[in-house]
Amino acid sequence: MSESEATETRRQQRARETRAKLFQAATELITQQGYHATSVDRIAARAGVAKATFFVHFGSKAEIIAALMRIQTDTAREARTAALPDGPIEAMRAMVEALGRLAARSKTLSRGVLAATLESEEIGGAASALFDEVLADMTEDAHAAAQAGLLAPGVEPDALASSLLASYFGALLTSSLKTDTDLNAVLASLVDGTLRGASRKGSRRTKPRE
Repeated sequence: MSESEATETRRQQRARETRAKLFQAATELITQQGYHATSVDRIAARAGVAKATFFVHFGSKAEIIAALMRIQTDTAREARTAALPDGPIEAMRAMVEALGRLAARSKTLSRGVLAATLESEEIGGAASALFDEVLADMTEDAHAAAQAGLLAPGVEPDALASSLLASYFGALLTSSLKTDTDLNAVLASLVDGTLRGASRKGSRRTKPRE
């Protein structure tokens, strides 16, 4: 490796470390005090970097929230890929349950992100685009299930995919309003009921994936 390549590698490593610090700082602050009380100044201070450094990596506070949501949806899509060998119905289940597991890790953070999504047009647009990708994957799987004869007569694949994603948002809202609610348990019940009703032979699992 040449000296210039080594220097570039070190710069890339420092950039990754800085982004990781900013993610952690934003997560901690939003968890502790909510989205609106969390400023770029506070995120930068918590991360131990200059405010200008924040803007090297993110254009705004909304952008860092969008990046956090991207991590969630990417993880859900990875869970779907891992479950595809078990069939399209299990792939849909895995995707929705992965969304729930990540949201359940910090309800305060999830509430903050949910509030920001509803109150910020920029974040709302980013969230819509990201979850449209999730919905597209689940719609593809729902159509695959229909083509394989796995769905009950009359079940519309598009409606099934939309219902599963709506189950996630419903469970998220319920757990946000009732802090003692187990998001994963509520979501698993909704998903299981939806898939059992849509499946030709029924599809039931007693607990969500670990």
